[in-house]
Amino acid sequence: MKNIIVYMICFCIFAAWLFYEQRKSQKMDDKASEDFWSREQHANSTRNKDISHLPLLQADVSEIPDAGSDDESVVYYIGLLHENIKQPMIDLSSYSNTDLKLAYGVGNFKTLCGYDENYHAFLQNLTNLALAYSQAGLYEPAADSFLLALRFGSQKVSDYTGLAKAYLSLDAPEKVSALIRETESGDHPRKSTIVNALREVLSTYR
Repeated sequence: MKNIIVYMICFCIFAAWLFYEQRKSQKMDDKASEDFWSREQHANSTRNKDISHLPLLQADVSEIPDAGSDDESVVYYIGLLHENIKQPMIDLSSYSNTDLKLAYGVGNFKTLCGYDENYHAFLQNLTNLALAYSQAGLYEPAADSFLLALRFGSQKVSDYTGLAKAYLSLDAPEKVSALIRETESGDHPRKSTIVNALREVLSTYR
């Protein structure tokens, strides 16, 4: 009988604690939602600010690796990149939509989103060009294309590993080792993942 009473007391205490935690979590969710919609409402009434001073990404046609290949994919992506660099580009991935409107005004939101989309299209086409070069067996311009993507801010693990594979195809494992050291000393948010991926690529070299 005593065991049953103890069990019931423990069950009641647990049920009370669970109810309390659920209520607390609900209140936190409600507060977060309230804060979000308050900021969003404020963002949607923020006046436009001058965006002419923003540091737009500048790229030159001469920077696009062009090995003079007649490979259809290579020619196609070089053409796209030549068009990309004519457009205003800026990396705004660190901003949420609300933050962007608060910082520069709701009227500039669509324009700035377009600049950001242009930037990411540019990076994606650099990756695609690098892959096209690799598939055509042109590993030096492939490496140059991956390097350019990284220089312009790509944080994709696949660009790092693609560069490493191009280096290995050029029999340059020392460049992969240097890339690993450079990444280790940097502040990339996915540094550990990238370093491990690069080491795995390097381990395949014979």
